Amino acid sequence: MDENRAINFKEETVRVEYVIGEDIIRESITDDLTVPEQKPDIERVLEVTAEVNATDATIEEGGVDVSGEIDIGILYVADIADPYIEPAQPVHFFEGIINFDNFVDIPDAEPGMHVITDVQVVRVNGEMIDERTVRVTVTIRKFVKVVEFRQVTVITEVTGLDDAIIEEELLRLEDVVGENTIQTIVAGTIDVPEVKPPIERILRAQADLVDDSVESEITDDAVIVDGELDVGVVYVAETDAGDQPVHFVEGAIDFSQVIDIPGAIDDDMSDFVDVTVKRVTATRVDEDTVKVEVVIEIFVKVTEPIQVTVVTDIQSDKVKVEQELLRVEEVIGEDTISETITNELELLPGDPDIEQVIEVNANILDPTANVEEGGVLVEGQIEGNALYVGDVDDPGFQQPVFFVSDVFDFENFVQITGAEPDMGAFTNVTVKRVRYNLLDSRAIELIVTITKFVKVVQFVQTDIVTDIVVVSPVVDKDCPDRPSFVVYVVQPGDTLFKIAQRFNTTVDAIVEQNDIENPDVIEVGQKLCIPKGIIGAKG
Repeated sequence: MDENRAINFKEETVRVEYVIGEDIIRESITDDLTVPEQKPDIERVLEVTAEVNATDATIEEGGVDVSGEIDIGILYVADIADPYIEPAQPVHFFEGIINFDNFVDIPDAEPGMHVITDVQVVRVNGEMIDERTVRVTVTIRKFVKVVEFRQVTVITEVTGLDDAIIEEELLRLEDVVGENTIQTIVAGTIDVPEVKPPIERILRAQADLVDDSVESEITDDAVIVDGELDVGVVYVAETDAGDQPVHFVEGAIDFSQVIDIPGAIDDDMSDFVDVTVKRVTATRVDEDTVKVEVVIEIFVKVTEPIQVTVVTDIQSDKVKVEQELLRVEEVIGEDTISETITNELELLPGDPDIEQVIEVNANILDPTANVEEGGVLVEGQIEGNALYVGDVDDPGFQQPVFFVSDVFDFENFVQITGAEPDMGAFTNVTVKRVRYNLLDSRAIELIVTITKFVKVVQFVQTDIVTDIVVVSPVVDKDCPDRPSFVVYVVQPGDTLFKIAQRFNTTVDAIVEQNDIENPDVIEVGQKLCIPKGIIGAKG
């Protein structure tokens, strides 16, 4: 190779999520909830539900403070003094809030960085303490990840040096274009079918995303998110007999929202969309109509996948390299699959036979993801439950409502090409739909369809070269009146800082010896006198 060949390089600037750290913790919170004064006493608790709401994460020195509220819903059968005079076993519902606050240690975290949190309910239990109090214990799982968006300059190619002394590495990165989170209210009405009795009062409402309904489209500086919500309402019917049977009605509500993402364009970019139901309220409009308002949170992140070969080091005395530690997640692959799981709910001894099923539900409990060769093994449990009307002969207990529940396992292998056991995985398992078949008066077949999203990443921590300084100076001759100095001719791309590095001197020394008025302004071809006595450049 020509020893006098000029050394040049190409550089590229990318915006990456620099990973500071992450952690997962579990916490159990217990609190006593009291029945509101206007509602009757409790005879027995039917069902306790819990949903995380209003999560807040604040980055502090060395970690993240995660706080929020958990909305608790309690469905119960009232204790009626004389069921022959008052409606028999009326079902009631009341709500409460349990707060949580916890500090998650993330070393090197600092205010101003970006935090990603995911708080999920793992399990909820309710215990009747007395006729006015229910003790609720909620176990939650908190995932916390701290990142810093950085503009990183990487060296992608070097010429003028032997390829054998240049160390390179191929990185598969997601260049983050932008992200945004909004909350919005989706409203609609649900009509009671003619085959069902009119509404006297509403017990509770729930909402879930309809199967594969969420669609997104990247447009100029924004992402359009469309979807559909499946809404269900449990209510007490108004009947001539006055027996207050409990019924269930459902319907669908569409939503469409534009999320601003500056810089987004429909050109090889991809988006990640996560829609979460935060709160559901239902209001009786008239005996046949319910108005439902659903608060949803939409998170959108737009990325541009890039593959870039970066220079990590150069083994040469002719150059000095500036290096920076890069800590990013390299995306290996991702996939979404659906699975349908069937399980029987069998009544316990002592529970009355089933006359009619009111509604069925299912919740995912504590899913785990283990990366194996070629994919990810996703495991977890499903808590399935049913609310039903018991077949009771006693005329004083017309249509008593009961609750049955069971927990069953699920397991599935999601293929991800390139996955290896030492890699990391992110998984999100959600219930898409729950159906049932009444097998007989003692058993319900529960049919649960779940969706599993799996993303495999490899944590990359490597030193990358961000700048190259040529050590061999371009020297013209000795300074005529200063024999202890040499002349350096300013080259394209030079700064006083780079020149000072080449000669192991300081910017101030060069400025002083050359009477430079503005250190930020030097011209190509300009001659500078550099002190010989401290020159240490090799080559």
